[in-house]
Amino acid sequence: MTREPRQQAAAAILVARTEVRRTWRRLRTSESNKLVAGVAVGLFYSLIGGVMGFFLGSLVAEDGLATMTQPRLGALAVLVFGTFLAAQRTVKRSGSLDAPGAVLTATSPAAVAVGVMGAEAVRGLLFLGLPAAVTILAFGLGTGAPVAAVVLAAVALCVLALVVAVGFAVGMAFRYVSMRSTFVTRNRGKLGVVGTFLAFGGYMFFLEGHALSRAIVDPLLALPPAWLGDLALAGTPNVAPQSIHLLGALGVLGFGVPVVAGGGARLARRVWFGERVRPAERADTTVAGTDLLGWLPETRLSRATRAVARKSVLRARRSPFIVQYGLLPYFALAMLGVQFAIQDGTIPPWLPHGAAAAGVVTTGTAFALNPIGGEEGLLPITLTAGVDARSFLAGLVVAGWLVGLPATIGGTVVLGALLGTPPLTILALAIVGSGMALGAPGIALAAGIVFPSVETQSIPGASETVEPSTFAVVLFVIVLGVASLPALIGVGGGAGTMALSGAALLSVVLTWLFGWLGFRYAGRQFDGYVPAAELL
Repeated sequence: MTREPRQQAAAAILVARTEVRRTWRRLRTSESNKLVAGVAVGLFYSLIGGVMGFFLGSLVAEDGLATMTQPRLGALAVLVFGTFLAAQRTVKRSGSLDAPGAVLTATSPAAVAVGVMGAEAVRGLLFLGLPAAVTILAFGLGTGAPVAAVVLAAVALCVLALVVAVGFAVGMAFRYVSMRSTFVTRNRGKLGVVGTFLAFGGYMFFLEGHALSRAIVDPLLALPPAWLGDLALAGTPNVAPQSIHLLGALGVLGFGVPVVAGGGARLARRVWFGERVRPAERADTTVAGTDLLGWLPETRLSRATRAVARKSVLRARRSPFIVQYGLLPYFALAMLGVQFAIQDGTIPPWLPHGAAAAGVVTTGTAFALNPIGGEEGLLPITLTAGVDARSFLAGLVVAGWLVGLPATIGGTVVLGALLGTPPLTILALAIVGSGMALGAPGIALAAGIVFPSVETQSIPGASETVEPSTFAVVLFVIVLGVASLPALIGVGGGAGTMALSGAALLSVVLTWLFGWLGFRYAGRQFDGYVPAAELL
């Protein structure tokens, strides 16, 4: 290796080490709760993966495989899903450099790009390494052949490198297109939300396994990327993949990783040094008119609370990407409805119930799920500009009510009327749903305080946002699920009218109680809030 390649390799390693060190420092300080939760989740999935790995290893070693369809489907699923996640991270986070002027003048863009991809691979090992290692080890024990575990581990590491490289190239291609397209730049937030939901819908479509999805997937199983499933089981007893398939899979790894990584590095150079379009301001933009914001009562709410609520709703209109967790319940409801309609041939009668539940989740998650990070670097200024903690948090709650309550009641009533649901059932669902929606934002505030998210993520087009933590979403859903247990048990147990009414009332009261406790907890934390280094 000559001096120049050695310097480039050393620079790439330095970039990767720096990025990984920042991630680890952030997890140990401002996001320590996420680290603890991540370890707990990792141990849980390690247990599940270990049991499943041992069972599958024993089954394959004993009975063999009639065809390689299932391993190839698994390989394709890992490639597609992993590439989607890697591309999404490249678009929103890893594709943007900290202090790009200093980094890109210290070494070549190719070395920086390779370092960024290396850091992403290490992060993948950090978050998925424990469950994957336990699963692979258990698979080897189940087969009784250590070689099976060694081969599977080696293929898994190579697939991780391939997924990171392809995801980086795809993400950089999207960033480059968004830089050069006025339409994409102006509508980047909406396109991001639509793209995420379409990906989720496509996943559910192929998961259904009906004739159309099989007609699309079956030809893909004959392509070399799917043969990675054959290669992963090459050391497993009682499995004999064809040599041509093994060579094809090795070719995908041997040529795919460097070629795609090189293409990603060239795209990264164009993105980092390129000139982005600047869409002109629309001359007809106006803020006049009466809408939901006009419903804010001036005598009941303080000026600060109204200002926070108005700001939150207007920001969501401008960039729906920041409230994607609030939109997701309705999208999931629609996809599940379509899925059941395809299976049964009729529209499911539980859609009004689902609309009420989706409205409750939307009311909580739309604005209140990240009270600290949602303001990004402006939170210290906001809290020192005459807006006390109680008014600020109340503004987030009111913003959720403004959007969530009409959606909860309207969605339940409209779907119930269209499906012929009894009027009393519609009325009960609307009352219970709106009642639980009143307490949901308080629960979300507490979840967002326990698991804050302060790391900015890029939206192509010179814009940044902060997404709520996934752990906060999970905690919110768990607490809301506990509050919903009485109503769920009453419905599932076939309780009478009086018993069901009492169970529903208990769920509403529990949601109010948890919401009130969550609001008080969030207020106490805000009173002692000290800005973290990321916000200064």
